[in-house]
Amino acid sequence: MEAQLMKKMMKYIDQGEAVALVTVTSKLGSSPRDTGSMMLVGSGGKLIDGTIGGGKVEEQAKIDAAECIRKDESSAFKYELTLKDTEHSLGMACGGAVEVFVKVFSKQDRLVVFGGGHIALELSAFAKALNYRVFIIDRRPEFISDERFPDVERKMSMDEFIDEPFDMDSSTSVVIVTHGHSFDLEALRIVIGSPARYIGMIGSRSKINFCFKELQNEGVSEELLTTVHAPIGIDIGGETPPEIALAILSEIQAVKYNRSGGFLSAKRRPPSD
Repeated sequence: MEAQLMKKMMKYIDQGEAVALVTVTSKLGSSPRDTGSMMLVGSGGKLIDGTIGGGKVEEQAKIDAAECIRKDESSAFKYELTLKDTEHSLGMACGGAVEVFVKVFSKQDRLVVFGGGHIALELSAFAKALNYRVFIIDRRPEFISDERFPDVERKMSMDEFIDEPFDMDSSTSVVIVTHGHSFDLEALRIVIGSPARYIGMIGSRSKINFCFKELQNEGVSEELLTTVHAPIGIDIGGETPPEIALAILSEIQAVKYNRSGGFLSAKRRPPSD
């Protein structure tokens, strides 16, 4: 059973999906399973494999594991199998106690890039170094070839993406760097209503204003448009594709960690007298 559980856990991890391994670390008195018993829990508290004994202990551990996944934090929990009115009581008459440790394996971040040009090439290399799963989408076949992008997760034409779109959740960052206004607008129209953590679009202010006005005319709210990072990237200077890609990914990381992107030295306190 444990070997099967571990294989399933590695499958989820390899696919970049978040899971939690719940392990019984200690038991006292009468309790459902022995120390070392394990179960694998997915997002929303879904039991994937294994068991720590069923009943209220397992159900509460599934709830706690789901919350750990949501917070992206591993944690320990104690459950008392008593009828006493205590912090850890589950309202059971068994009389024992169980401690578990929930180890979270985080969902792998995903970077979706519309456009397979020079900036996308550099951006994919930086993103792979940070363990992102990279997806490249372009209407031009030669810009989504295996030769051009040998190491990305997936390469798709725009038509493929429209026919079979994939979910963009809070672990997804979207970068729009296509080869024309109309293609940028098309991509932004598709993703702007998604729960992606970051959406950024390259371009001059006139192009950005054009795209925004078109979407406003289609009923997209001003509030939603303000969530788009455009012009894209942190102002670190430079104009070459690697420099632009670095500025973009720096902004993505700042958003991920809820940082301003300023100089750390600016926060240094002056020496006391």
